[in-house]
Amino acid sequence: MTHAAFDTHPAPERVAFLRTLLVEHGILEKTDIEVQKFDAWVTTEVSSLPAGDKQIILQYARWVHVRRIRDLLSAGKFKPGSVLYSRQSITAAIDFLAYVGSRHTLRRDLEQIDIDEWLSEGPTTRSLARPFVRWCIQHNHLPPVNFPYRVAKSVPILTQQERLEHLRRVASDEAISTYLRVAGALLLLFAQPITRIAAMTLDQVEVGEVIVLRITQDEVIVPPPFDRLIREHIVALPNLNTSAHRDNKWLFPGGSPGKHLSSNHLMTGLRNDGIDLRAAKNAVLRRLVLELPAPVVADSLGYSYNVAERHRLDAGAMHLGYVSLMVADEPDAGADG
Repeated sequence: MTHAAFDTHPAPERVAFLRTLLVEHGILEKTDIEVQKFDAWVTTEVSSLPAGDKQIILQYARWVHVRRIRDLLSAGKFKPGSVLYSRQSITAAIDFLAYVGSRHTLRRDLEQIDIDEWLSEGPTTRSLARPFVRWCIQHNHLPPVNFPYRVAKSVPILTQQERLEHLRRVASDEAISTYLRVAGALLLLFAQPITRIAAMTLDQVEVGEVIVLRITQDEVIVPPPFDRLIREHIVALPNLNTSAHRDNKWLFPGGSPGKHLSSNHLMTGLRNDGIDLRAAKNAVLRRLVLELPAPVVADSLGYSYNVAERHRLDAGAMHLGYVSLMVADEPDAGADG
């Protein structure tokens, strides 16, 4: 029973669950399964490319994305979306090279007008090729051109009435699964990104006379009736009726052995219940920075001072000088925006 047996299986996706289950129970040693799966996917994607394009994509994938995935795994920060982003980036890179090949015999003949037309004539996902183009320029695969960032045209946001209506449904609609209601409450009360919610652990929740969350090192009290909802969820955690979790630590245990619930699963469920995730998070942050000093919101909810200050300015808050001084004195923590 070895990892090599799974690597050479004719249909590895069919035995992926068994493999993670054996790792969870110590029968197989821990290994970077996510890296191996991603590497196998890249190999399949480049199999039909011209030799030159294939070589560049493989180098980019392994020097940039495989290294990034390994760093996330070793730091305990890996999320399912990490591989999704890497796949999207590789797909955009492959499409970009095909576009360049249709215009020029040599990649060195690429011009700025090619970049401008690539971005203007296609979907916004083409902007995902930016890191690849910059890497190619750095390694002399492409001439120096400017590949600008994509700038969002608008910031989605819920009205306070829409947010309160979603909160009422989360609190009272028993037709919605309890775990989705809990995730919705954490989003609509505390502006937590779904990727962060999915990866929350049980030790971040203190159950006593009140429910206390530790999103950061600060303590945040969950108001009623949402405290009752979290109690009900913890008493009957999903996905624990199998051998997949021998020592569960997750607030949202997933179907894969030892893993938390996929953030994509939560996103899909909440969207199907009518919640615009980005608009909800923006609405909560703007509301909170009107009620509390922006640095307090940032420290309690795991955002950088710059992000909290930007939402405060967008919300039209007064007394700009105080927070501006705080922002100038504090480094950007690089948290989710």
